[in-house]
Amino acid sequence: MLLIIVFWAWAAGVGLGFGLGLEKLLKRIWGPLPRVLTDSPELLIIGGLAILAWLVAILSFSLPVALPVQLGISALAIILLVANRARLRLLLLSYGGSWQEAGPLAGLLAGALVALLLTHATQPPTFPDSALYHAQFVQWMHGYPLVPGLGNLRGQLAFNSHAHLLTAFFSPATPLSQAPAFQQTVSSLGFLLLTLHHVRRAGRHLRVGQRPWLASFYLGSVVFLLMTMRPWISSPLADSTAAILGLLLLGLLLETPRLLSAGLLWVGIVAATAVTVKSSAGAMLLWPLVAAWWPAQGRWRRLGLLLGVIGLVLLPWVGRNVVLSGYLVYPLAGQVGPVVRDWAVPPAQLAADLAEIRLFARRPLGDWPLAAKQPLGQWLPLWWLQQEPADKLLLLVAVAGIGLMLGWLMWQLVVKRTAYSALIKRPDLTLYLLLLLGCGSWFVAAPAMRFAYAYLIGAALLSPLIIARGLPIRWGRVGGWSLCALSLFYALNGLRHELAKPDTLTTRLTWPADYPAVRTRVAGHAGSYPVRMGAWPNSRCGNALLPCTDSLSPGLQLRGTTLCQGFRMVQD
Repeated sequence: MLLIIVFWAWAAGVGLGFGLGLEKLLKRIWGPLPRVLTDSPELLIIGGLAILAWLVAILSFSLPVALPVQLGISALAIILLVANRARLRLLLLSYGGSWQEAGPLAGLLAGALVALLLTHATQPPTFPDSALYHAQFVQWMHGYPLVPGLGNLRGQLAFNSHAHLLTAFFSPATPLSQAPAFQQTVSSLGFLLLTLHHVRRAGRHLRVGQRPWLASFYLGSVVFLLMTMRPWISSPLADSTAAILGLLLLGLLLETPRLLSAGLLWVGIVAATAVTVKSSAGAMLLWPLVAAWWPAQGRWRRLGLLLGVIGLVLLPWVGRNVVLSGYLVYPLAGQVGPVVRDWAVPPAQLAADLAEIRLFARRPLGDWPLAAKQPLGQWLPLWWLQQEPADKLLLLVAVAGIGLMLGWLMWQLVVKRTAYSALIKRPDLTLYLLLLLGCGSWFVAAPAMRFAYAYLIGAALLSPLIIARGLPIRWGRVGGWSLCALSLFYALNGLRHELAKPDTLTTRLTWPADYPAVRTRVAGHAGSYPVRMGAWPNSRCGNALLPCTDSLSPGLQLRGTTLCQGFRMVQD
């Protein structure tokens, strides 16, 4: 636990350094940023981590994400903090004042939730994909510059995510003897930042704000995300990071629906970073683009500038995709064909990986190939049965919210005779429609719940809150404080459950837990390098020595004499 806190502080310090630098750049060139952003260390850290991921992505083409890169970039962050020390001092003073405004109950809730997060952050990475390929991917980044054709060794190693870049940066590149891999930092830090920001803003809106319905959004989003993803806090999971970025952006857009150019660019940078973390976040790019549509004056200039910045953020990610797989976006852009044929993943492997993503999402409990030719009426009932209880609750609330929203819209249009043009220009309603669009595209493409938590949680909460905005403020405060009390009960009950586990404090007081041990065997050779393979039945490599795969193809070859020169497949 102690070292988790140390690594949180390291990541927060680096993120804040780059975040203050980004804030200064945007202000100097494009004008003021919204106060909810400039007064929030959590949002500034998120913006800084977006810049860090972009920078590390560029460096990774020629350098491993190892100690020299970690020290150099951390030193640059310290320089930025020192250069902005006056701004940093004011930020910390205002941050303390904002917690005083939020009140003691918000502070108690935040403390209980942070303690709960800390107990989970020290646990072993338990999500299956972490042992399947996440740990291996981070090892490759620690040991080598970007490896051409790495996806030929194992298809999932071409699933490029900037979340893994950040995990590699904030974990030891050369762990000490008997020390764990320590890859829990980035995912757990995301939950920490979301919790602190949302609880603080909720407390402020309940006590001194005039929009208490926002408090219900903030608290509800934290509780829903913890209910659905709490067991995976310790895993280096891109899905949770993308969901956290989406929920933070939603809060900012609800608080400040009409953003000026600098604010739009900040939102665009973070939304594009969410796409580099997980491609299922693609619908988030519509949020800043639609926000840039109003007002009409200067619309095309704003849109052009925003698209340029988004493209700049995405460019290193696309380049990494090409190097890892030979394709622009693997496996989603497979039909376009390879950009580099020398190390391109074979079409059969690409098709298999794409089918697994789509079909596993429909039938996740091991029998997913059966969904290949099933119509909706056949796979949907079993898909529903295989969801976790918290996911079922989230889906029911989201679907019920659609019904509520349709009834409210009919009442507004028919009974109150509200003009359609007035409704469609409401930022909260526009955002809700964009969330529904994200939910719809998710369900059609690959309905794995973890791919769409930002869309689903946002839609589930926003529908009743849009309707409740017309109620008296005191009713909104009563509902918000009730949700705050329920959130505190949830946090304390979860903390009691975790602390009741044997030796929770004594065994993890200093170090977090490591990956569970896996068995591997040497299955063959690539050049002079022995290639290991995860043992049956799950073929997981965990944190085993490189190179390791789930199955060794006879056509696998090195492109040169060393691993850093990459892999290619030779067809018979």
